[in-house]
Amino acid sequence: MSRRARGGLARGLPRRLGGAVASRLLVAAALLAASCARPSSERSGAPAAAIAALAEVAPAALAEAAPALGAPPALSSGEPPALHAASAGAAADAYTARALQRSPLRALRPTGKPTDGRFEATLALGAAEDGATPREVKVKLAPAQKKSPLAFRRPLAFYRLARALGAHVVPAAAARRLGIGELASLIGREPAARKLLRRFAVMNDGTVDALVLAPAPGPPGPRWIAPRRQSIRFDDAPELDVWARWARSPSPARGERAPILRDYLEVLALDYLAGNGLRKEIVIDVGAGALSLEANASAFPLHVKAHELDRQLDRLVEAARFPRALRDALARFGPGEAAAVLRPGGIEEELVPPRALVELEERRQALLSLIETKIADRGEDAVLSL
Repeated sequence: MSRRARGGLARGLPRRLGGAVASRLLVAAALLAASCARPSSERSGAPAAAIAALAEVAPAALAEAAPALGAPPALSSGEPPALHAASAGAAADAYTARALQRSPLRALRPTGKPTDGRFEATLALGAAEDGATPREVKVKLAPAQKKSPLAFRRPLAFYRLARALGAHVVPAAAARRLGIGELASLIGREPAARKLLRRFAVMNDGTVDALVLAPAPGPPGPRWIAPRRQSIRFDDAPELDVWARWARSPSPARGERAPILRDYLEVLALDYLAGNGLRKEIVIDVGAGALSLEANASAFPLHVKAHELDRQLDRLVEAARFPRALRDALARFGPGEAAAVLRPGGIEEELVPPRALVELEERRQALLSLIETKIADRGEDAVLSL
């Protein structure tokens, strides 16, 4: 059976069947395709060496990084380790959201095309906390526009999905409302300022919804201040082949960097779950030796074409090892948890339509079934070794 025929079989199943049955058959067809396909040709060791260098966290670079901007409140040392870790993560999330939503904005500078409506904003972190001298950081800000007033909800939903699954590759995102007068003052004398203001979707109370994006994953800290980034294409960058080779290896491959590999598998899983088959780039945070997904507007599209997720699905099927934390998070993240994360206030606050939740659950079951099938074949310790 040709690769195209096998792919057609896998893609055709969801259209004929529904629910868990279709998901499990999809996994079976994908596994069949992987077992029948010949291994792809390997590249030379040069790309692996390059990625290994990128993945190294240089102590000198960290020493030169700006000091931390603050941390969430300390937790009681008497808590059980698991509860302590969960509480610490929740506190860090709340602290980060508060920093993005409440810290004063100092200035806005348009980036990209004027019609894109994207800005680089200067955020004064710590100004509203304890009266200390604020530290200014650059964040991204995207006010809602008349042509797509709810577009900010999809990247926000993608971040919340990543946070719910414990993934570390998506910078924090938060929605905040800004007065149109404040926006006009921040834009100042920028050329075409009036045209920019006229494009914003102004609410009845004179405010504009805006998406605020952190400059790097994690809470406010050194990575927010001095990031060193390298953007690579998702479809043909040689780094992707290196990471895929690492993932296919049943045991640690030569030159492998586990943090990069875990991030790579998180990228594939998140895009697959969110139906995001139009990923165009991945950012390598050189200083931290980590990956970052900073452009997520194509997540949770209204319509997902069957072939658009082929890249993610093929690479997930070929992977021999997965992070244990990812498998455990997928097992816990059922329909109720997804609704609480993506529709926290019902229809008034829904970030994605109901149909997207149904498709998310089908893909979650498919991915979980794929991992469990590999565990049944090779053992839990061998598969969940990242």
